[in-house]
Amino acid sequence: MKVLILGGTGATGRHLCEKAAAAGHAVTALVRDSAAAKLSFPGVTIRQGQPTSEAEVTAAVAGNDAVLSALGPRHGSDPVCVGAAQAVIAAMKKQGVKRLIWISAGGVGDSAPQIIRASFVFGRIVMPLFLRRPYANHARAEELIRPSGLDFTVVRPVQLVDGPTNGKAVAVPIGAETLGSFKVARSAVAAFMVEELAARKLVGQMPLLHG
Repeated sequence: MKVLILGGTGATGRHLCEKAAAAGHAVTALVRDSAAAKLSFPGVTIRQGQPTSEAEVTAAVAGNDAVLSALGPRHGSDPVCVGAAQAVIAAMKKQGVKRLIWISAGGVGDSAPQIIRASFVFGRIVMPLFLRRPYANHARAEELIRPSGLDFTVVRPVQLVDGPTNGKAVAVPIGAETLGSFKVARSAVAAFMVEELAARKLVGQMPLLHG
């Protein structure tokens, strides 16, 4: 499968590029600065462009079968997720590409009650005091994706860590009483996204992911 990856130079995005290429997909990573992109994975093509530019994303989407995004706000007020969601949805519709897998965050939208139950401190203190702006950005992107008509899967990982947890990300439906671990490895999230690309078990869903 030919896939376009956004956010490929980020901490999670690098894992996503690596695992998608290792799974046999032809990967193109759209990056803001190709000179700064230090991706050297076999099968990964670097293409320079802004993820918030509809014209540049439309050109990048051409010829691909799916889009995977590991984008996240670089700082609290960074609106990249909203701008990218707008550009990606328009580009995919223009190019006739349906499959979208997108990273959001645990605690965004209707996943908030589960996070609060799992961690009072994180849910009642950290989210509203320190993550209000980036979570609002993620939430707005989700609001754009949900009615888009695309075959989307939005994953909402809990606290992302660089090291391994139990080595596998587990999807939890919205509304489930138990959450499991409050941490999940970036590599596990990337592996989950690549598996879901082919499995299509969660099309139209926005599950939480834990380790």
